[in-house]
Amino acid sequence: MLNLIRADLYRITRPRGLRGSFWQYTLALVVAYAFVIGMMIFAKSQTYAELSGGNTVEIPSDFSSYTAYLASMMLGIVSLCVSFMSAEHALQDFKNGYVKSVLSARAGRLSLFLERVLLAGIIAAIMVVLSAVVVTAGAFIGGYTYARIDAPLELLGWFAGFWLNTWAMAVISLVFVYATRVSPLSYIGAFILYSGVVPMFFRGLAHSSGGVLSVLEPLAPVFETLAAWMPTTALSNLEAGGQLFSLGVADVWGPAPQALVIAPGIQALLTGVIWIVIACAVVLAISRKRDI
Repeated sequence: MLNLIRADLYRITRPRGLRGSFWQYTLALVVAYAFVIGMMIFAKSQTYAELSGGNTVEIPSDFSSYTAYLASMMLGIVSLCVSFMSAEHALQDFKNGYVKSVLSARAGRLSLFLERVLLAGIIAAIMVVLSAVVVTAGAFIGGYTYARIDAPLELLGWFAGFWLNTWAMAVISLVFVYATRVSPLSYIGAFILYSGVVPMFFRGLAHSSGGVLSVLEPLAPVFETLAAWMPTTALSNLEAGGQLFSLGVADVWGPAPQALVIAPGIQALLTGVIWIVIACAVVLAISRKRDI
């Protein structure tokens, strides 16, 4: 398995001609961050004030914490890139027949799919760290400040939660790949997950269960719980930064939540772990059932 990981890391990081997907997505991230930071700097400049007739634009330059700044810049785009990278890499196995030709033993194939799951976690870690470095450099360029310094445990907890839930979304994207083996459907599925449609759907069922769908009213707490324990919900909660690990249930879910929830910071960590395990089990089940 270690040899497979090394080979795959080489495939995505081939520097010659920047053919590896790592370089392509890294370039896209750098360009996106450069554009956003550049626009924020320009909006605060005297030139913009003159061009806009003196109209001021509220641009956040003082964030509640360092991790809150990271969250404002990294939420969404990093998880989407990691999901697309993982899906793209897995889809290549079907395009060139790698899955059928490289291993013939069933146990060997299962180890291959497990390696794809581990590779998604490695890709997630690399892209999270890389993005953090880029946006931190942008903070120095833009002159952004932080109201408080994150405690070490808050900083580590935030990065762990962000990484685990990004990894979880990438593994779920692999489920779409192995279930459909169709590129457009795999990317669409990953994008739908990224957009937060799933928790919104469950919340919609919970809120409408007392009306037209009154028959579902007893299941409202179940729907709310499912929505609260989705990776996209955890990433959204991490927008509060490392301070999330100091907040209580009522601070995030309200004084009387319908959902079964625990301390928000711990829940963010557990959500990532739970969905990694669930998605990994589904991937392995699909690989056992289907001849791939």
